[in-house]
Amino acid sequence: MRTWRVGTFSMGMSLLFLGIFLLLSQFLHWDSTMVLRVWWPAILVILGIEILIYLITSKQEKPYLNFDLFSIIIVGIVGTAGIAIVFLQSTGLMHLFQEEMTKEEITMDLPELNVPIKNNIKRIVIQTEGQNMPLNIEGTSEDFVSLFGTYRTVNSENKVILNKPKDYILVKEKGDTIYLQMKELPKHSSGFSSSYATTNATFLIPTSVKLEVEGANETKVNPRHLQNDWSIINASSLELNLENTNNVMVSVKDTEILDSENHQWKTDNKKENDASRDSVEAESLTAAKYLKGKQNTRISIVNSGTLHVTNN
Repeated sequence: MRTWRVGTFSMGMSLLFLGIFLLLSQFLHWDSTMVLRVWWPAILVILGIEILIYLITSKQEKPYLNFDLFSIIIVGIVGTAGIAIVFLQSTGLMHLFQEEMTKEEITMDLPELNVPIKNNIKRIVIQTEGQNMPLNIEGTSEDFVSLFGTYRTVNSENKVILNKPKDYILVKEKGDTIYLQMKELPKHSSGFSSSYATTNATFLIPTSVKLEVEGANETKVNPRHLQNDWSIINASSLELNLENTNNVMVSVKDTEILDSENHQWKTDNKKENDASRDSVEAESLTAAKYLKGKQNTRISIVNSGTLHVTNN
């Protein structure tokens, strides 16, 4: 006579139901974590039903429960996993884990900015102090300031969405000056990771107006047909393209010049007393002038990291 061991039926039914749920979730696009959260209490129900059926159908006067220990251990492990998933879901940890596993970086377009330059505007100031963003500056003959570019963000529920220019830049007109201050984009931080957005912006600046750039990080400048003085302060690295710019003097102070051996560089430092040549060469990297043409306009670079000039 076959002996009914409690737990065998429960394990079989549990695995059967779990397999069916997971199979249906593939076709019906159910959330797997939801399936496990709903399914695991059924294990206890099935095990309880099995015990009641055994007690009711047993012909013994005092039925003795004979358990299948291995089956119960397997059911217990699966049930414990279900309880763990419910716990993670209720504390929000499961959501963070899912977000971390599925997140990806996407590139989106910056809302374009166009600011007309009135007759009274003599100066433009761009401020990006303390922000890690590459910046491209191009000279233009148009009578307005334009900004376009892209930004990268994490494709999740916390992704940064920029709908209009004021979401990432502050434009303020004071007297004869227009201030353009790049805003720091929102950041999201959790116990597992952090995410933030980065921008890659290009400014089109009228060459007839004075320009001051403060605190830029990686900066590329192409003044083209420059008609007024420009200055760049506290840039971490700077690439200056003078290919289409004539009659300009580049004045450099406290900045390392990467191509200082170019004959167009004139050092401002003079050898004093018996100072060594190495000392003079070191100083010439931080205070010098680059001369091109009649030098009707000036580009001043102060307290920046490195400078590379292109003039092909």
